[in-house]
Amino acid sequence: MKDSLKNTTWIAVRKSNIKYYESVELYYRNPAGNIVLYKPEGMMLDDESLNKKYVDSYFIKPEDKIKCLRAAQKGFSEQLAHNIVTQNTVTVKNELVNIVDETLSQPRSGGLEIVPELMNNLIAGYSSQPDVIKNLARISFTDYTTTIHSVNVMALTMGYCFYTGRSLEETKQFGLAALLHDLGKTEIPGEILTANRSLTDSEFTDMKRHPRLGYKILQGTNIDLKIAVEGSLEHHEKLDGSGYPEGKTNISECGMVLGIIDCYEAITNDDRPYRSAMSPLAALELIKKDSENGKYNNEIFKDFAYSLTDFNHTGKKSGIF
Repeated sequence: MKDSLKNTTWIAVRKSNIKYYESVELYYRNPAGNIVLYKPEGMMLDDESLNKKYVDSYFIKPEDKIKCLRAAQKGFSEQLAHNIVTQNTVTVKNELVNIVDETLSQPRSGGLEIVPELMNNLIAGYSSQPDVIKNLARISFTDYTTTIHSVNVMALTMGYCFYTGRSLEETKQFGLAALLHDLGKTEIPGEILTANRSLTDSEFTDMKRHPRLGYKILQGTNIDLKIAVEGSLEHHEKLDGSGYPEGKTNISECGMVLGIIDCYEAITNDDRPYRSAMSPLAALELIKKDSENGKYNNEIFKDFAYSLTDFNHTGKKSGIF
């Protein structure tokens, strides 16, 4: 047994997730630096066990990776549903970020299969507690990551869909597309994604691969993600042909919606050393000009702008119209 443990390629796991790992063996590094069994398969950890201060690193075997991923996703999803009911918006966003982080960590390993269930929980939550979902994108985090961006784009997209009277099924599909639109970035080098400077021409060319990479990952799933597949591929396309990766002008409705919302979210939240984040009004002014110049669909842009407020179609206008 000891020899087999020595030859194991261990996978480190987050301490916050191990409460969900009842069905697998869990290991830790002891004070002598050896990795030893912490709990056997089938044992649930209590709060006392979870809070032992001398343990700071936990590990699982490679063959348990997918089982742990799905267990964490299920646990986070159940907690999410509870927090929506209790109207704890900050906790809801934290749980969403945790779920999406886990999902994006292994997108080709079956982890995407839980995402439709997640959207069902969010849509049900909107029906009972609409303000919780509406306010998700307004909660900021110190670290701005692809995951946080994706959760914000999803919240804004759901708000747009509810504002424009989409069916629940269409809202679910658009929400899925928004949550997964940047999936291809999981295969872009981290130093490019987190660069605190303008990208070089070579790096930007590499970055522009992410829509096609996401498209390929989504095509390989066993769930119906047709709209998400389109949105992933087309969210950087422009109606005048100036976008990427294909420079197409015939763009799906989901691609057009995500193009506007993705741009708005990024320029209002992603504060870089070489570019400050814009105010919402300044961002809408910029996108309005691009819409008038033929890059975005103007009607979709107007509906999105209205969806950001509590106004409806009663003649009340936002300051940019």
